[in-house]
Amino acid sequence: MTRDEALDKIKKCLALAASPEAHEAAAAMRQAQKLMAQFGLSEDDVTLADVAEVRQQAQNVSMVRWEAALACMVARAFGCETFTTQSIQLGSGSKIRRQRSYVFVGVGPAPEVAGYAFDVLARQCAKDRRRYIGLQSKNCKAKTKVARGDLYAEGWIAGVSDKLDQFAGSARDTALIARYMEQDHSGLEAADIKSRVKGKNVTHNDWHQGRAAGRQAELNQGVQGRAAQPLLTA
Repeated sequence: MTRDEALDKIKKCLALAASPEAHEAAAAMRQAQKLMAQFGLSEDDVTLADVAEVRQQAQNVSMVRWEAALACMVARAFGCETFTTQSIQLGSGSKIRRQRSYVFVGVGPAPEVAGYAFDVLARQCAKDRRRYIGLQSKNCKAKTKVARGDLYAEGWIAGVSDKLDQFAGSARDTALIARYMEQDHSGLEAADIKSRVKGKNVTHNDWHQGRAAGRQAELNQGVQGRAAQPLLTA
């Protein structure tokens, strides 16, 4: 039996320990205590076993404001904590390939749902952002196009936020998640995300057009393998 299997069995035993049948409850508690001693597990270990994390690939290798804002919004809506990481992988021909991910930490199925929602929304927002950039004048500088696209994406996220909050409505076990983060990710540092919009030739219209597009997002039922989870499309 592995440690994770022991944790699962201990949680089942503790659930049975709440049985109104005294003999059954006592036997379940003895079994839970035996397993905890055997595997060197504490009550904190059992409690923290309810916390899980899901890693979702980002659309951008560099950290951009609109995608980070989307990750934070989704995490909040589904009662999770989030942080970002960057990994280096070897591609074909021994080429180094960098990949950014956002990690969602929560209780029960919350992080899986949050990761899935982030993936769907990030893909849609990136697609709409590229379309909006394509509408800009050919005489427009590349940095200006990027800035307008970013501001559009920020508006898009604002447009979908209310709908996402209403759809999710998940309670957050702040204390439990904080204990998990302190135990497993205590070395995290605050990210410094540079704005690609500040000082560029952008207007409020870029943001408002993005918000209008984001408000058109529709929340449907999940697809194969995710019947109880959300599929967000726009």
